[in-house]
This record gives sequence, structure tokens and C-alpha cells, in this order.
Amino acid sequence: MVCLASRGEDAHRGRRQALTALRSEPLRILVTGFGAFPGTRHNPTAALVRALEKDRPRLARLGIALELEILPVVCTEIGPRLEALARTCRSEGILHLGVASRRKRLSIETRAMNRASLLHPDASGARAETLQILPGAPQFLRSTFPAVEIDAALRRAGIASRLSRNAGRYICNQALYLSLADGRARQVGFVHVPRLAGRRARGPTLDDLVRAAVVAILVMAPKLRRSRDAALEIPCRAPDRSVA
Repeated sequence: MVCLASRGEDAHRGRRQALTALRSEPLRILVTGFGAFPGTRHNPTAALVRALEKDRPRLARLGIALELEILPVVCTEIGPRLEALARTCRSEGILHLGVASRRKRLSIETRAMNRASLLHPDASGARAETLQILPGAPQFLRSTFPAVEIDAALRRAGIASRLSRNAGRYICNQALYLSLADGRARQVGFVHVPRLAGRRARGPTLDDLVRAAVVAILVMAPKLRRSRDAALEIPCRAPDRSVA
């Protein structure tokens, strides 16, 4: 006779082992920058994303699998590209990076607006055709990454930063809004960076920006891990030993 209690114990043990395996998987964090667009021939976030490649091994040892992508500054392409990344990367966290040339410090964006600019052309020369990014969707969506904690950590690291409620009305805001509306990633956020320091301009160096991105990733990771663990807390009742 097959012992039902033994079968139940095996199933219970299997579920526990599966949960343990899932918890041990690396956290998947997607970091994106942008290419060139009118007025900015050399986007510092493209160089920043490429420079983060060297930090992949160190972050992997901390249980973080980094996905890096440079997005086109084209309003009709950004949605399909983000959708493709969501399917292939299955990221638990998304950190978008963009340049805000007139800002003097890093801006930690706390929300995105369902509004596009009809005035400013994208890298292809085209303009948005509608004022709303997603017609009928909420006017604002709040960032879901730990913005306050990231701002505080950057300041402790000696990196000038501030919280911001204005992600603009260009492709940066569009990327943030679409990623938040998608909802598959547990954390989504955006950081605007200033122009890099040059002969005639003061500002952060590329090394400063890489350090800032790593700080943000390391702040995101613990909360992502706790969120994953909470989602995996599936009730697993011990088998009823009275049945045989």
C-alpha cells in the first residue's frame, strides 16, 4: 500500500527545495542609458552603461545579475524595445539613466507623467503624435525604487544628488512611465545625470557616474531580495501523518 503520508512528505520537501533554489537565484537588474539626440551628440549615459560592464563580475559575486542596454531616443521605438527587454530579461529591478544637461547634480526621479512633448524632435527627427503616452492611463505614476534611500546613499558617498518630481516630457519620462505602467518589475526608477566635466564645464566625471550607478544598484538589491522572499512565502502545510 502506498503511504499517503510519505507521499505528502515528499511533496512538501520538494516545494521547500524549489523555494530554496528560487531564493538563491541572482537578482536580475536592468540598467539602461540612451544614445544621442538633438543637442546631445555624446550622451554620457551611453558611456556610463558601457563602463558598468567592468562591474558585472563584482556585482555577480553579490548575487546581482546586471543587464545593460542602450536605448534609442526615438518615441516610436522606446515602447517596443522596453517590451522586448521585459520578455527576455525578466528583470526584477529596472534603473533607467538619462542626461539632463542643465542640472548640476544627479536627480532621483520620484514619478513619471503621462505626458509627451509635441515640440521636441527625437533622434529620428520625429515628434510625438499625442500628448498622452498611454491614453486613459493615470496622469502620474510613482517610481517604485527606493528613491529616498538612494539619494541618502549618494550623499553619504559624496555625490551631489537630489530628489526630483519632474522627469521632463521627453523620451526619459516616456521610458519611466512605460516601465512603471508595465508592472512586471518590482522596482522601477530613473536617475538623471548632468553633463560630464569638460574644459569649459564643471560636472561629474564618468567614474563618478559609474560609482553613483553602483550605489543605486546596491541600495535597490536588498529590498528586491526581501520582496522576492515575501512573494515566495507560499503556505506549505506539513503532511497529515494520520493518513496512511
